[in-house]
Amino acid sequence: MNPLDLIQLKQLRFDVASQFVLQEWQPEDLSKPKCSKCGAKGFQTPYGNQEAAVCYCIRCNYYFRAVPLDRHCLCVTPGQEESRCLGCPNFERFIQLVRKRLPALELLSFEELLCLKTPL
Repeated sequence: MNPLDLIQLKQLRFDVASQFVLQEWQPEDLSKPKCSKCGAKGFQTPYGNQEAAVCYCIRCNYYFRAVPLDRHCLCVTPGQEESRCLGCPNFERFIQLVRKRLPALELLSFEELLCLKTPL
């Protein structure tokens, strides 16, 4: 198999894996801060300022500082806005899910992958 065919096969595998992940994809709402202790959504308190907001978690009764997110979005299709997606926690989670799907597609041929891919 020549290098160009190998690149096309890998791209097709990625496209099919992305398609499977997108069928179940729900972006996480990043507007509320996550508790650093238990991971639950916290609530911002009136203490602190925008750069160092103090938040409270009801689940574990814990105060924590909100980590400001430089980049986040609620894209329906991750990767649409490449400039905003790099560094976005939702996009990183999407790529991790796609990577988990790729090993199952390793054994399929180019033709089998083409059958699985639906036209956009």
